[in-house]
Amino acid sequence: MIPDYQKWKEVLRELTSCLALSGYEDSVIRYVKEKLAGKAEEIGVDPLGNVIARMNSSKMKDPYRVMVFAHMDELGMIVTKIEEDGFLRVERLGGIPEKSLAGTTLLIEVDGKRWPGIVGTKSHHVTRQDEKYKVLPINETYADFGFRSKRDVLAAGISPGTPVGYARQFFDNGSIVFSNTLDNRVGCLALLELADRLQATELPCELYIVFSVQEEFNLRGVLPAIRKVNPHLAITLDITIATDTPDLKGSADIRLGGGPSMGMYTFHGRGTLGGLIPNPKLVRHVQKIAREHDIPLQQAVFMGILTDASFSQLENDGIPMIDLGYPARYTHAPVEAVDLHDVEQLICLLEKLVLTCDHRLDLSRG
Repeated sequence: MIPDYQKWKEVLRELTSCLALSGYEDSVIRYVKEKLAGKAEEIGVDPLGNVIARMNSSKMKDPYRVMVFAHMDELGMIVTKIEEDGFLRVERLGGIPEKSLAGTTLLIEVDGKRWPGIVGTKSHHVTRQDEKYKVLPINETYADFGFRSKRDVLAAGISPGTPVGYARQFFDNGSIVFSNTLDNRVGCLALLELADRLQATELPCELYIVFSVQEEFNLRGVLPAIRKVNPHLAITLDITIATDTPDLKGSADIRLGGGPSMGMYTFHGRGTLGGLIPNPKLVRHVQKIAREHDIPLQQAVFMGILTDASFSQLENDGIPMIDLGYPARYTHAPVEAVDLHDVEQLICLLEKLVLTCDHRLDLSRG
């Protein structure tokens, strides 16, 4: 199948234009439900917001259940206090890189109205020498949305607890796309395209395509969906850190245009320990499918990165699980970058992989 990159760019532009921070994913929920209409036997939204689409189950007895999932939410900030002169104090909602914040353009949406703003930064002309290379922690910054008073802010419907996102941006150079929130709206694009390709295909398994919530907040929003589906096998789609930029060359061998990624090890040593070491037999099976279809596969090992797989793998009796994804530059920054060639090959890999999943697939340990 020849991909329509222009169509993909339009879908991705629409997805990234949605402001949908963790816990506030409703705009993306509505979008994916509309796109999935008619392509699944059942589409539901659980109380937490996970969108669960069930495919190819009406004729199956004791089906082998496969779940492919990607998170809808984005990271950002949340209003903690409104100053009397109209400035906003904010706190992180997800892994915001504080080194990138000064001068960053922002967006608030309340009742359909959007308010653009900026993270305040001290004017260069009056910045002392000892401050020029200092990164302020987020609780020492402020946001300026052009309001003149606290009363004006409250009248706009903004109050403590209001989510604040990065400003929306989208541009491209051929297959390379730059945008806010490509983590993980590219994963959502891949799921939508996978549903398109498989909707008329008789599958050997019962397929669940799931769009999850609150990954950037605590990695656990997908758990109700995992418990409901109780998959025999699960695949999560998310970013992998591209290391092909001048500042990261040599740290790993992950590059844009090098093909989809397969997570071999993820771990986060701070706070609640989490991560994924994938099922070894599943790793070999994915590698086999990739080789058979000439799909390049970049193997990724990273400290400090987590995905929805981190805790969901531990549900029910334990679930064989693997991280598949796409390389991305500038992760968690206001603008990220991906190559649609990698996304195309990821979707092809998923399509071929799903067609091999049934009760004969041995993922047992020992």
